[in-house]
Amino acid sequence: MKWISPDRKIILIILGTLLASQLIYFHINVTSFKTSYLAAVRSNLNTVGNSLRINLEDILQKGVSIQKFFGLKALLRKIISETQEISFIAIHDLSGNLLYYCDQQSFYPEAGQSGQPPENPGDGQTGDFRISFPLTGKDSRPQGVLMLGIDPERINRHVHEIALDTGTIILISILAILDFLFFMVAWTFTIPVQQASFEIREVTTNGALDASITRTHIDFLDVLIRYFEKIHREFSKKWKKIIQLSSPLFLLQPETNRNSERMKSLASSVISMISRFGWNRNGPDQAIRVSSSSLIRPALFLFVFSESLSISFLPIFAGQLYRPMPYLSRDIAMGLPISSFMLLVTISLPMGGYLAEKIGHRKSFLLGAVISAAGLLLSGMAETILSLVVYRAIAGFGFGTVFMTAQMFIIQQTTADNRAEGMAIFLSAFYGGTLCGSAIGGMLSDRIGFRLLFLIGAAIAVSSTLFLMFISSGTSAKRVSKPETGSSRTSFIQNLVTLFSDRNFSALVFFQSIPNKICLIGFIYYIAPLFLESLGSRQSDIGRYIMLYSLVMIIFSQGIAKWTDRFPSPKPFIFRGGLFSGIALLPCYFFPGVFWIALGIVLLGFSHAFSVSNQVKLASQLPSVNQAGLGPGLGIYRQAERIGNVLAPVLSGALISRFGYTGSLALIGAYTAVSSILFVMVFADKKENKD
Repeated sequence: MKWISPDRKIILIILGTLLASQLIYFHINVTSFKTSYLAAVRSNLNTVGNSLRINLEDILQKGVSIQKFFGLKALLRKIISETQEISFIAIHDLSGNLLYYCDQQSFYPEAGQSGQPPENPGDGQTGDFRISFPLTGKDSRPQGVLMLGIDPERINRHVHEIALDTGTIILISILAILDFLFFMVAWTFTIPVQQASFEIREVTTNGALDASITRTHIDFLDVLIRYFEKIHREFSKKWKKIIQLSSPLFLLQPETNRNSERMKSLASSVISMISRFGWNRNGPDQAIRVSSSSLIRPALFLFVFSESLSISFLPIFAGQLYRPMPYLSRDIAMGLPISSFMLLVTISLPMGGYLAEKIGHRKSFLLGAVISAAGLLLSGMAETILSLVVYRAIAGFGFGTVFMTAQMFIIQQTTADNRAEGMAIFLSAFYGGTLCGSAIGGMLSDRIGFRLLFLIGAAIAVSSTLFLMFISSGTSAKRVSKPETGSSRTSFIQNLVTLFSDRNFSALVFFQSIPNKICLIGFIYYIAPLFLESLGSRQSDIGRYIMLYSLVMIIFSQGIAKWTDRFPSPKPFIFRGGLFSGIALLPCYFFPGVFWIALGIVLLGFSHAFSVSNQVKLASQLPSVNQAGLGPGLGIYRQAERIGNVLAPVLSGALISRFGYTGSLALIGAYTAVSSILFVMVFADKKENKD
């Protein structure tokens, strides 16, 4: 592991320990739940069985033979229907012969029934799944045995649900801790060590004799730094004496002295050596500062988490608020809150970039988080579908502001050499927050309801700003270089004309970016929650299915992006990703089931891992984008692709009202696949900027 950096070793050790402990916890939790749940069921069935035993013994006490009970069918069926944990009720005589038997489907003996009774009900079940009660008649004489069977499938189903919930929580905790871990390692280890190393390099390379080294607060490193400063001070004192002794040589400067060439050369060498070192090299206002894009990870993670809590149930919540309205069907109305959110995200993106430049990242992030929290708070109190649309728009404006502020922070903290790594950090925090929020929201909505989750999201959005205190307002961020073409003086309208008159830019936007967004938002955020609910999925299961997209993106997107960077053109990967995005939805039309919806979500995530990052890469290579300026050009591209975000929910709602869930998915899938084919046909390779 010599090639692994120290900070990564720390992270791997902590994560390995965490994973091992979580797996042990998983085993203990599931085993403990199964034991305690079975004990609780047995206790409940003991109560039910004793009540039934008392009723039967009352009959036996009156001299009625155990073989001549009448009217048991209605009584036993009622008990089984009211107590779902019971799989069967059986009554045996003292010889073990079955006299009466009842389960969910059958009863023995039916009136006029002939044939053999069921053999050994409960066979194959352990004693833990059967409870027996002796039946006594007159004079407390034994008459038979009452047996209740516990439904093992129901027990296993509950254990399976708890195992899924526990596994989901473990995954979420690891992803959440990973973001906070990167932050803590950067804040307590990486940045202090880099700060000290840069200052030592300043001393050794540029010869700053009066420089001081910032302490790392890591004991053994600070000991070495103090030892270095001690040697440095001693060297400085001796160097001062050398300068004093060699000062007469300054009179031998080549341009003023007429002595021999040898003396001139000696004087020049000494002067060059002396000038190698000096004092106040940088000055107090030019101190070296080190920052890291990892510092914004926990703040971004928490903020995205707060908004993602509602992903799995927002259209369902909107459907509950809907009241019949003229010219607005329920299916379309349920998509309006998502559309209004996406529309305001698109509108606020330039504002977020402007605020980040003008008032700083911390203030811009705080402003956006507060606006988003207000939108979430109001969404939780919405009483009508129209008020929810307005409140979601407010949350969207705050979300777009924070989204762009975080991107600007990453860009200004990185250079061209490490910007891809910085954006990978941004995407990791974004998708991590989305995954965890959607899964937790799905599980909690089953237990505490939709409205309270909006309020919790608002509190988390505000708390995300607490981590911004670690981001200095005076950061030494490197500003993005201005385009050499002078595009800053070019109007927005002129840039629009320049970009959309380019055949390749238009093909990328209209045949790839927008269709992919319609496919993503329409399927993942709108149709999938409604479709899964109609198939009987629990809200927690819906949250887990939706999180699969983010999980695939987190696992595969960075590795696939690095692999595709080896090839000269991203166009083939964009085409294949778009084509398979559409194909991923088609099986849901032929096999309308939960498995195929979940598989479609996974395949869509895998397809987007190929196409999404390469779309931005291809856009940055287009001559029209560089002509407009890389910043403005990509900004317009980002806004244009979000047209798909806004259209997707309304379009999906209109399709559902006409073609149903399966038909809508088939049409969206076919549209995405055909658009990808049109992209290949329209996009002209010769216009790609290969440089």
